[in-house]
Amino acid sequence: MWIAYFCGFDGLAILRRLKKQSHNETDKQDEQILNDLPECVKTADKANVTNVKVLKPEEILELKNDEQTIFSSLKVEKEKKRPEIVSTVRDKIVTVFDNKRVYHSHEDSLTGKLMYSAENQVLHAGGTDNTLFLVEGKKLKMIKVMPEISLPIEICVDFCVSEISCGKEHALILTNSGDVYSCGGGSRGQLGLGHVETREQPCLVEDLTGVRMKCVGAGGWHSMAISELGDLYVWGWNESGQLGLPCRNISTQSPPAEERHRYQLASPEPADKATGTWFTRVDLENTVSGQCEAHIQRVGPVQVQSEPTVLDFGEDVTLVKVAGGARHSAVVTGEGHLLTTGWNDYGQLCHEDVLSRDYFQSVDYFLQHRRTVKGVFCGPWSTIVLCQNYRKCTLIIEISTAINCEKFVQELSYVSGRVFDS
Repeated sequence: MWIAYFCGFDGLAILRRLKKQSHNETDKQDEQILNDLPECVKTADKANVTNVKVLKPEEILELKNDEQTIFSSLKVEKEKKRPEIVSTVRDKIVTVFDNKRVYHSHEDSLTGKLMYSAENQVLHAGGTDNTLFLVEGKKLKMIKVMPEISLPIEICVDFCVSEISCGKEHALILTNSGDVYSCGGGSRGQLGLGHVETREQPCLVEDLTGVRMKCVGAGGWHSMAISELGDLYVWGWNESGQLGLPCRNISTQSPPAEERHRYQLASPEPADKATGTWFTRVDLENTVSGQCEAHIQRVGPVQVQSEPTVLDFGEDVTLVKVAGGARHSAVVTGEGHLLTTGWNDYGQLCHEDVLSRDYFQSVDYFLQHRRTVKGVFCGPWSTIVLCQNYRKCTLIIEISTAINCEKFVQELSYVSGRVFDS
């Protein structure tokens, strides 16, 4: 049996409060909502990710077999069955019923408006901020949602799609043969094509050819793929260390003298004369399990990685799952360990602190409680972790805080194992 746990401040209470607001809410009401946020949210001081509470049945409408799809308390019309596919596009939740009827949410209804009726089965769906991608039979289609919903446009492709993952402006497409295609905005190298240009049509990520990929994960403006050998390839924006590569916003050339012992080398040795020597802070002293590792890539600071590069986790580590948030990333190892990297102002890295990291670090919470991680999903500022312990299956939800209330409503409204709203 799956059990849902909520970690952090009670964001669901804020969600309920927000849903009671009318569309013409006043500035005073907005101000009151922000005032009601816990102090750790308003100041980004210390995210309290250790407080766990069990979610009530009305807060999670369904935990569906192996899909583990989670719905919020948005209403679903009684005459409709549960949707086969759930996705997001911009600020809307997209649902597919009977594998053909595509709806988007409206106000407090999960199935507010019918977007499209497909002739063939819809097998996959994913949405960026302005485009919904649908795999209909053997066809790939896109529906523009800005400035208004367009008619479906068929994209001519000569491959079969096995997975779609979407970021803020771009989409990653995994084929049945293990190739990766990308399209959309490329301003931060997230397409992996060696440039920062936009591509309307899916383009083969050529640097990955010859290595069969088994899953992909699109973050806000970054991308990741795991090969069948269990290696992680990353590319795109690394402003907050979300690629697991050193970045100038986190690593430093001048560690504080009194904390020098906390810093490890994050650049090649001997140092490159052009970039100098860089260090990144590593805090493993307070971990309990004694099994945590920091996988630092000693390559020096990277801001934009426009081509895929493989990370070094050591010979004994193979990866099986990957997920990306707006500016953070999470992976799961074959042994069921969770590792996270990137922006952490709201505790979304699950390390019980708000220290951002530019390297993947093992999450101590699941190690010390002897929980085997089976899956991980990311919202913009949140991480959702599926676990099993030795006695029963457990669903652990690590949900971070978010100051942007509207975006936070969207985060709590939908979590799916395939696509997230970035």
